[in-house]
Amino acid sequence: MNKTHFKLIGASIVLTMVISLFSAVGIAFNLNDNGVILCQIAAFLICGAASFLYMKKKDQTLKKFGFKKTSPSKRLIGFMALIVVVQPAVLGINFNLSLLTLSLIFIQMLLVGFVEETFFRGIFFYVLRNKTPKSVIAFSSIVFGLLHLASSLNPETAFILVILQIINALLLGIVFSLIYYTNHSIYTVILFHGLFNVFATISNDVSIEKNIVAVILLTICYLLFLIYYGRLHISISSAN
Repeated sequence: MNKTHFKLIGASIVLTMVISLFSAVGIAFNLNDNGVILCQIAAFLICGAASFLYMKKKDQTLKKFGFKKTSPSKRLIGFMALIVVVQPAVLGINFNLSLLTLSLIFIQMLLVGFVEETFFRGIFFYVLRNKTPKSVIAFSSIVFGLLHLASSLNPETAFILVILQIINALLLGIVFSLIYYTNHSIYTVILFHGLFNVFATISNDVSIEKNIVAVILLTICYLLFLIYYGRLHISISSAN
């Protein structure tokens, strides 16, 4: 690792701290769920604006950061749809959420997808463009996964769920990175990430046992995808 890697880690920590700070403010002022979500939306808007200005400064077209239109394959779309529905299928959907809360969650999670993907994929891959793809994928995914330790700042979150979230984020980060690297488009992973978070958020808050089942199923799906998609890309690259 060199100074560039440590700068990216530092920026990642700042990003996480800003989001955690805004969440803590909402909790400190005893805001309801919608109020806390609005605080988090504000945090992601600030972080998103900072990322956008950085990318725009480096490349006016933003193409170097993956802002290119591509058409994902039907198999890839099918895989993403499968991943998105695993948690609501296992945990069930919370039908008690109001329309306002659902709307705020949708906005919030699309912003999460935009901010985290432009940063951990777009900016990371741009800054480390002279490094090998495998090293960039590994580095961005590890940082992405470990920084979800911020969830432990919530005293109501069980330790085992924090660990499961880190594992899930690490593997999902590798999936996001591989999709981004092979498709060269940030739009696909932003939408995938955003929808994954939306359906995870509206899922029921049930037993740890069911959460473990959901994570195990997701892990199996991730591993199968990485094996299949990775080999497919390698074979295509070799043929070319």
